[in-house]
Amino acid sequence: MPCRIEPPLKKPLTMAIEEHRAKNFTHHEIRARGAVGNLAEGAENRTHGVRTRMIAWPGNGYITEAVHVLTLSPGESSTHYTYDLAEEAMLCFQGSGEALVRGQWVTIKPGDLAYFPEGVEHAVRNPADSERDLILVTQISPPQLDLYVDGGFYHKQLGVMNFEAIRKATFNAHPAQLSKTLEMGYHDTHPEVRPWSLTPEEVRSGGALFNVYSGAEFSGIGVGPMRLVLWPGAGTQRCGFNYTYVAADVPDVAHYHPASDECLILWAGRAQAFVGDRWIDLEPLDVVLAPCGVMHGHRSHQPTFFGGFASPPQHDLLVNTPYYSDGKVKPAPYVQIRGEDCVGYDGFKPGDVST
Repeated sequence: MPCRIEPPLKKPLTMAIEEHRAKNFTHHEIRARGAVGNLAEGAENRTHGVRTRMIAWPGNGYITEAVHVLTLSPGESSTHYTYDLAEEAMLCFQGSGEALVRGQWVTIKPGDLAYFPEGVEHAVRNPADSERDLILVTQISPPQLDLYVDGGFYHKQLGVMNFEAIRKATFNAHPAQLSKTLEMGYHDTHPEVRPWSLTPEEVRSGGALFNVYSGAEFSGIGVGPMRLVLWPGAGTQRCGFNYTYVAADVPDVAHYHPASDECLILWAGRAQAFVGDRWIDLEPLDVVLAPCGVMHGHRSHQPTFFGGFASPPQHDLLVNTPYYSDGKVKPAPYVQIRGEDCVGYDGFKPGDVST
């Protein structure tokens, strides 16, 4: 049963101590009790022509989803590709670029989240005149194992992961240089491909361009304002993403998901996370790896933004909401998180709103 976490300890926070870092654990250990990773840490690969860092994936114990960080320098682009068996979500984290959404190239800015159902062609690119790298955090559900063949991480003929190669590559990977400044904001450009301009059925068949600051209101774990962004009521089936603001000294309810792997990211602020059976200090871009059944929660000394990918979308969160009844999910209004909602946080980015 969920339990209320005790108030935060009044002590300085430091980087998650080395012994708790995901690179020091096997996939079996992470699957059983979780760990803490970071968006700048992980084995490196190339997928669809793009530099890729694996954060949560079958190589470290994840079964239902894979979360990667993609880096595209100015002038770089992915190939055009389609997954017939998987959905994909691409969150623009830093920089800006373009994504092929619903058959057209649209600009994506930090905070935008492009969703692609299975069977839908998609691609991403960073224009040559851009001044910065485009950094994306992606979710693929279920994981596409053939992405790991060329890197030597998956043996296609035998159908097994090469865990010895994965462990060595993960431990020796050089950390990426990522800014810890929160750049994500609300955007409403390209209204024709935004989910609030489409029906869930249209999103399900052709995809859409979401934004992390807009979604269905949710308060089931005691923090907020929180939004369900990618969830069945919006039209997704396997991809799930929730985003929340947490005021200082407000703990959430420790919980686990009986049927969903979750990759929870601290986007801004400092906090502590409960993972499996211990408290661990977090800094921005740290990642709580909480596979299905692993207890997790968080507490903070200062305002924070958390957001997590989970697959399938957490049924256990929906069953106690008005959005779910007798096995059916109904759509909910899109409600924006606004600056005045984030009491105590002075760095809120309103983003660009189309007129």
